[in-house]
Amino acid sequence: MLPFIQSSYLATLLECFSAGVVIMNGRGDVYAANDMAGHMLGLAHDDLLKAGFERDILPRFEQRSQVARLMSLARDRDTHPEPVQARCSHPALGMRHYTLSISRLVEYGKVFGIVLQMADVTHIYEMHEREKRMLEERSESLAHLSMAIAHQIRNPLMTIGGFASLLTRRINQGQPVAEFIQGIQDGARRLEDIVRAVAQYTSPRQHARRETDLRTLIKETLGRLGPLPGRVVVETVTPGEAIPTWYLDPELTRDSLVEILQNSLDALAQTGGTIRVGWREEAADLLLEVRDNGPGIAPECLPFLFDPFFTTKAVGVGMGLAKSRRWSREQAGELSICNSPEGGTLAVLRLPGVCVLKNGTK
Repeated sequence: MLPFIQSSYLATLLECFSAGVVIMNGRGDVYAANDMAGHMLGLAHDDLLKAGFERDILPRFEQRSQVARLMSLARDRDTHPEPVQARCSHPALGMRHYTLSISRLVEYGKVFGIVLQMADVTHIYEMHEREKRMLEERSESLAHLSMAIAHQIRNPLMTIGGFASLLTRRINQGQPVAEFIQGIQDGARRLEDIVRAVAQYTSPRQHARRETDLRTLIKETLGRLGPLPGRVVVETVTPGEAIPTWYLDPELTRDSLVEILQNSLDALAQTGGTIRVGWREEAADLLLEVRDNGPGIAPECLPFLFDPFFTTKAVGVGMGLAKSRRWSREQAGELSICNSPEGGTLAVLRLPGVCVLKNGTK
């Protein structure tokens, strides 16, 4: 097999590949390679043929541990290594993004060669970054526009509401005009609620993670709800195992939970029912769950739950869940809401990547 690897036939075949291809022995010594591999690694073809994996190739990648592990797994016939993404510091082209995959050359049941394939996906990363910047700029522009509009509306709105209140105090309630003035006040208050909700949704918030006891967090959250509607009970469900202190942003988490709970309270206001607040750990993530046994969510409403101003109430702003999802995402979290199989609604606030503190150690 070695004469074939070193033959001109294989060299010609390798040049047909658009990806970079390097063939090595089990120790990582390069047997053969195409020109594309040398171009991608910033090595002349003759220098690449004299190279060793650990000495000359591995140091060019930032994710060295992942690339080294990929090579190590290639030596084990019982494993199936998945491709890895790695950044390569190219001496002429700068930082490049490559997808690295490994395959084996086997003869008489033994691995005698390893084939490293490199695909340049830098253009995909660059396109993603461009789209990300465009979305961030558009989002920032819309936020500034929303705040500017809210600010411009707030001042005349306060004037309308103030003069309407003044007129109410100066006329008799029995006069026909009193009803019209009351309508002006109600409209002004509704607009004030909308302006306040838009300002809360668009205003950037500084977040800071710190050690947070979940029981204290839930207790403070429930304390912000105020008087509960009649026949509505809120329970805290404690897991069987002791839940450690979590490293998260308590203000953003608390505000998110308040909006979720308020949504459940609104659903149970007429019929009554039970809301259960619990938490659990899943794959190093913290899951805060709010369940209610209310009527659930109409299927046609599910796709629009997090849209700003979407509401099924006759009088409502419809910004609560939109704000809750935004605040959860500001700390790299996610909010999902669905109809529970047992009936009612299940809301799950997942906070991925939070740092768990157990027994005083991080």
